[in-house]
Amino acid sequence: MVAGRGLASFSDRKFSPRVIATIEELARRAAIAVDNARLYSERSYIAARLQQSLLPPHLPDVPGLEIAARFRPAGEAYDVGGDFYDIFETGTGSWAIAIGDVCGKGADAAALTAMARYTIRATGIRAAQSPQRVLSLLNEVLLNEAPREQFLTVAYANLRVEEDRTELAVASAGHPLPLLLHADGHLEHVGEPGTLLGVIPDIELRTTLTELEAGDTLVFYTDGVTEARTDTGAMFGVEGLRSAVLACAGCDAAEVAERIESSLTNARVVRPRDDIAIVVVQVSGASTDVVRLEPAAVARAL
Repeated sequence: MVAGRGLASFSDRKFSPRVIATIEELARRAAIAVDNARLYSERSYIAARLQQSLLPPHLPDVPGLEIAARFRPAGEAYDVGGDFYDIFETGTGSWAIAIGDVCGKGADAAALTAMARYTIRATGIRAAQSPQRVLSLLNEVLLNEAPREQFLTVAYANLRVEEDRTELAVASAGHPLPLLLHADGHLEHVGEPGTLLGVIPDIELRTTLTELEAGDTLVFYTDGVTEARTDTGAMFGVEGLRSAVLACAGCDAAEVAERIESSLTNARVVRPRDDIAIVVVQVSGASTDVVRLEPAAVARAL
């Protein structure tokens, strides 16, 4: 009886127009918050899937080589960056490694990234032995198809792996030159600087040929690595990367990639403003050796 009277009393209660308006406003705001959370979640999911589609789903098994890669997107969860890399076969015993950086973020950058990646794949098979030619053809496509305000940098290499030697041909279009850590611990940049792509028709590119020895390690990277800033405001810089790579003498490809990431963490790098992409290729010393490492599209917290 007491409970019944309580319910009746509550149901008979009259609310003032001001209270009713407050309740309606709170309900409206709660509904908007729920809708915004749902839309943000959907947008983040779409962006993550789109970003993943711009990278190879896994690393190939390459006889005679060890390969590792790391990728860390910058910005908010719904921002799609323009850094990319790819590794694919261009012929028997011949493999291409491409890494690039598209200007900007968002849908336009993602579209240009997809165009660049698949153009490189198509032209790479046709002109496998000439990285310079591959990048020149990509530039032609960009000038004809891409918006004028967009451009990108790319480093492209072709590795021909034979039983007794491995030959590297590399060209750079405005992209940081890869580092070559020799088996004896000597470190150098390999290749020559060239013109970035998508801006002018007459670009300057050069292909550099180098013979690699067993244990030699190539490190390809985007400028998100060297331009990452520490909590003091200083950039990690090329010297920071060189020091990190030099400390990797004797390590395998996976360890090199891992140690570069650890160096960024140890340098107290704050959340980067640009994507970070790293590809490490090491000559294993025997064409019959096959090493398969973790999938390349794994983002790691720094």
